[in-house]
Amino acid sequence: MSSLKIGTLLIRTIAKPIAARIKDYSKTHPRFRNACISMAQAMHRFELNLKMKFLGYKKETIRPLNDARAIEAGTNFLSEAFLFSVAAGVILFEATR
Repeated sequence: MSSLKIGTLLIRTIAKPIAARIKDYSKTHPRFRNACISMAQAMHRFELNLKMKFLGYKKETIRPLNDARAIEAGTNFLSEAFLFSVAAGVILFEATR
């Protein structure tokens, strides 16, 4: 039982540098960079549309993020999604075991 918990802790610890590599990779690879930018722009538009709808503002044009902020937001989302999926996988594995 304790060896399984140590194993899951090891998997989580290994996942963090992989998430950091995702961030580094997005800054150097052009296709991955463009995917991060488009994903961040879509999230930005969705978030602002939701805010305007809930706060009762009329719909306005949404200015896109600049490339640096879009890359940062996209890579943060991907790295956090990776860490979340690893943690969720470990929890599901322990629950089914």
